[in-house]
Amino acid sequence: MAITRLDWPGLRNARDLGGLPTRDGGRVRHGAVVRADSPHALTAAGIAALRAHGVTRVIDLRCADEARLRPNVLAGDPMYRLIPFTDPDDDPADELSDLAGVDELYRCRIAGDARRVVTAVAAVADAPPGAVLVHCQAGQDRTGMLVALLLRVAGVPDDVIAADYAFSSVCWDSPGECEPEAILSMLALVDDRWGSADDYLLTHGLSPAQLHALRTRLHDHH
Repeated sequence: MAITRLDWPGLRNARDLGGLPTRDGGRVRHGAVVRADSPHALTAAGIAALRAHGVTRVIDLRCADEARLRPNVLAGDPMYRLIPFTDPDDDPADELSDLAGVDELYRCRIAGDARRVVTAVAAVADAPPGAVLVHCQAGQDRTGMLVALLLRVAGVPDDVIAADYAFSSVCWDSPGECEPEAILSMLALVDDRWGSADDYLLTHGLSPAQLHALRTRLHDHH
């Protein structure tokens, strides 16, 4: 399995989820979902590369204050949507001081912010044909949580989901920052409490039609 960055000037952590293997022997479709860090510094060449890749929807998972501080260069484009992934009143730094680590933060967020999480997932399901770019600030925590759920829906094995999550450390040249155990712990909580990622999403507001649309978008049928 090869995970490679997209060479989009102004981004460090951009990659297409296409090619990741699924349990049924298939693959995630190229050009379905791109994960990235914040495009506030995306250059003209980067914007051209994004459009050439077929991106038709950009989903910004940051809170409104973050988006104002470092505006997405596509914020004025009809394809842009600001959909905060977590409660903007929560400060991750404050939470981490009271928790055991990133894995506990993810577990708290996936349970406590479930409605916001599912709103973001629904935005991917409802996006027009083409690629969906999802991003937060660094493209590793909020984006990592969302992508883990998307890949679960697509049928990607957990070890592959963890490898994709950990690759953000390579992109940022920060070995060990994105430990696979953090995202695996979050997925274990989803399984333990709700039974599966599908059930978690349906319980918190995703419709069966949206779940089907999401799976159809992600899975390569060729």
